[in-house]
Amino acid sequence: MKKIFIVVPLLIAAAAAQAQPFGWDPTTRLTVSDSATHNSMTPARSIAAGPAGSVHVVFYDHRTGSDLIYYKRSADSGSTWSPDTLLSNGIGYKSEPAVAASGGYIHAVWEDRGGGYNAGVCYRRSTDAGLTWLGETLVASTAQNCRNPSVAAQDSFVHVAWADDSAGRELYYRRSTDYGATWGGKVKLTNDMQESWHPSLALHDNYVHLAWRDWRDHSFEIYYKRSTDYGATWGADARLSGDVATGSYNPCLTADSDLVHVVWWDTRTEPFEIYYKNSTDNGTTWSEDVRLTNDTTGSYNMTVAARGATVHVMWEALYGTSFIMYKYSTDGGATWSTDTALTTAPDYWSVSPSAAMDGDAVHLIWTEFRDSEYGEIYYKRKIGAGAGAAESPKPQASSHKLQATVIRSLPAGAVAFDAMGRRVLNPKSGLYFVTENGVRNTVHVHKVVILH
Repeated sequence: MKKIFIVVPLLIAAAAAQAQPFGWDPTTRLTVSDSATHNSMTPARSIAAGPAGSVHVVFYDHRTGSDLIYYKRSADSGSTWSPDTLLSNGIGYKSEPAVAASGGYIHAVWEDRGGGYNAGVCYRRSTDAGLTWLGETLVASTAQNCRNPSVAAQDSFVHVAWADDSAGRELYYRRSTDYGATWGGKVKLTNDMQESWHPSLALHDNYVHLAWRDWRDHSFEIYYKRSTDYGATWGADARLSGDVATGSYNPCLTADSDLVHVVWWDTRTEPFEIYYKNSTDNGTTWSEDVRLTNDTTGSYNMTVAARGATVHVMWEALYGTSFIMYKYSTDGGATWSTDTALTTAPDYWSVSPSAAMDGDAVHLIWTEFRDSEYGEIYYKRKIGAGAGAAESPKPQASSHKLQATVIRSLPAGAVAFDAMGRRVLNPKSGLYFVTENGVRNTVHVHKVVILH
């Protein structure tokens, strides 16, 4: 049969690891379900930290035959972890969970398909740092086919943004001012009659920051808007990316003090690289785009976390299979360390990193396939006061049978599946597993990134 996939050229040379101020602790496997477990594949965070010493993780899992939302926590900064707690009901399929923490309140949202194709946005909260959970609330109806929820919380304010099809694919928002007990009305945040996707929320004091990818310029670009009054009113849309005719995807935001940081993956270079920019005045003005990666093999699916002038960025890099890479800045994004690898074995995938900070400690989760062909959740931390294990140089190219691939559209006769093994009839830009014969578990499966 004629090959229909083009494998991305592999980067063979390894770079020397840069000495780090503090290293990363060894990797911990968090889940053992052997049944298709994945954290969110959107930029919305699947991990949160706080109160001090508490870390919270949400993920979806197929152990019962349906994709359901689970939660686990650590009360000792990631040293030990609780058993899995089922958050969602058992009806339909759930996916793309996100979590936020503020004080002893933990807030979780996810896409919820109550037995049909269309999804709503479901919310659930804990008032005791994740020990127990109150009942579910549907903050966005399944009738509107909602996608990509993001949640952020500070003090008594809880903010949720998502994309839905109420009037084209636009972004919508609701907030709670009483720790999630009650919710204000649904607010439409975009109105450009084109597709708006993948919202990412970040908070500091009275500022609510929102970034997303938008099709209004006839290529996906990164857009931003903010509220200066805790989400009561919103300012105008502002375009952040500057690549004009190619495409910019899936931003991730973080904010601390007056500093706001945003990262995204961008196709102005082939196949794609991570770009960054910041604001030093709470989103009023923005720096120029900064290219953070230069691998030629592809870098995407990034996350960012920051405290003060220290910024940490992790992403998925393609070296035949996918590895989690890391770099940091200690001067507010002005200069950056070299890239180092947080996962290095060549014969499995590491995908979808998501990070949070608790003081100077960095907490990172991702989905990995080293112990299960279906994927499990793994965790790593970088404690500001501990030595930990040293980072590694860039990994060598892999000989794994599922090679990383970049295609512009799905070839004739090929079938795409998402990370949970569900067939996707009309795949959008993103990560998929593609077969030539429609059978999921065969040697002809290819891991691909589709770029429209």
